Amino acid sequence: MKKLLVLSACLITLFLWGCSRGGPGGILDSSAQNSVNQKVVTFQVTGKGLEPENALTKGEAILMAERAAVADGYRQLVEKVRGVYVDAYMKAGRGSVNQETIQLHTQSWLRGTEVMEITQGEYGITTARLRLRINFSKKGMIWWPVGLVDKG
Repeated sequence: MKKLLVLSACLITLFLWGCSRGGPGGILDSSAQNSVNQKVVTFQVTGKGLEPENALTKGEAILMAERAAVADGYRQLVEKVRGVYVDAYMKAGRGSVNQETIQLHTQSWLRGTEVMEITQGEYGITTARLRLRINFSKKGMIWWPVGLVDKG
């Protein structure tokens, strides 16, 4: 029983010690050294959301529009930071377009995004201003987010 207690205490200590280590979580680390080889890039976007007509109450419609505006802002940030994969297809015949399909894909993990302001405007349109600051470090000739640079 005593061995099990000591073993579980060691595992918990190792787990908590691993959670406190730098790793990719240090992207916006305030203790990062300010030097010539580091810079902060700020991305700002304005997301928009619309109150749905099928909401049960006005309060629910406002909350849903706020959430849609924030989600739209996150999507815009991901498109700015990581880019967009565009998949386009067009089928033409006899001088006219028969079918055209364009799909956009983007995916990323964002940390440290700040929702600066949410405002309700006319016609049920809600806007959300979001900001993302990324601390970059120069590794050779390339700028990398700080969490991806080797510290050795």
